[in-house]
Amino acid sequence: MHVLMTTSPGLNHLWNLVPLGWALRSAGHDVRIASLPNFSPAVVETGLPAIAVGRPIDKSLLDTGPAPDETGGTRGGRHRFERYGRRNAQVSALLARGLRPVLAGFRPDLVVHEPAELAGPLLAQRLGVPAVHQGWGLPMHPGVTGALHRAAAGLRRHLQLAEEVAAPALIIDVCPPGYDDGTPRPRVPHQPMRYVPFNGPGAVPDWLHEPPARPRVGVTVGTVLPSLGGLPLVSRVARLVSTLDVEVVVPLRERDRGRVELPGSGVRVVDWLPFRLMADSCALIIHHGGPGTTMTALAHGTPQLALPTVFDQFRNARLIERTGVGRALAHGQLTDAALLDAVRSVLDGPQYRAAARRVAAEIASQPSPTEVVAVLERLAAAPVPVG
Repeated sequence: MHVLMTTSPGLNHLWNLVPLGWALRSAGHDVRIASLPNFSPAVVETGLPAIAVGRPIDKSLLDTGPAPDETGGTRGGRHRFERYGRRNAQVSALLARGLRPVLAGFRPDLVVHEPAELAGPLLAQRLGVPAVHQGWGLPMHPGVTGALHRAAAGLRRHLQLAEEVAAPALIIDVCPPGYDDGTPRPRVPHQPMRYVPFNGPGAVPDWLHEPPARPRVGVTVGTVLPSLGGLPLVSRVARLVSTLDVEVVVPLRERDRGRVELPGSGVRVVDWLPFRLMADSCALIIHHGGPGTTMTALAHGTPQLALPTVFDQFRNARLIERTGVGRALAHGQLTDAALLDAVRSVLDGPQYRAAARRVAAEIASQPSPTEVVAVLERLAAAPVPVG
């Protein structure tokens, strides 16, 4: 079976696809991931083949940023929805146009795409093969999905498709049943799949082999927020938390080291590493509420403190509290006293660890990516009408 995976040029978008890509490849299928030339090195680092199509683009388009799932009911929120949709449509148009000649030599039997990528499902419809939408956590806010569909209208006309947006043949849902905020889901078949964290390649550092002498607290703002002004939050949180009887660990890429002010003691600044490698050793993870970090912590049963600042981070933060796996503090609540109180309460409250382990057990009970491959094989064998 030939499987084409399509992704927007964002690390979390790509990383979400990798475990299923590996499972398909291990089952003997030919899997290739298509994205723009700027992003090919990141694809190659996953160990899966990259198809570089289109032309290199300006970084302002390359970094599509997180989806604007918050403030959707306001005029400003709707404007952000539309801007996000247009930006993704521009990137997807380059991908679709670049892929059309490639598909003459590599005709997929199945297309798997992440939620923000628009070219994959349209090309699948054009080819008459199933399109599979793989979620990265909570489903997108309906305002975002609507904006993406509207933004894709021009691309649909270019591909000579009907104006009606075709639903995916299947949605792969990596959220366990207990992690659900009630966001409406499309009425199409859903396939649960175990969330297997992949946060990029990396080596296990020597310090991680040493059991921590004090409770270890990891602090991160993911891969997107450092470029959006998130590093001062890392500095502030690490300085405050280091006053407690804990070991604070801050993974940073080399380019960000000089932009973060941290105390000389009480904080271990380490080279960036895949977050999943240190999750098990942490008594608490303090983060921004991004879906990749949130789901990684959930999969490892690690209590969390979410400090959301933008977009869908607020939804994850609310659900972290609702499921009992941790605490959340929005920007307006983030006083020094409130932060320290939240950290103490999670570290001292065994109920948070117990809840986190319950959710981790739910995730572990979901079908593995290897089991989902059999579902995709059957799907690819069924006829799909051309729209």
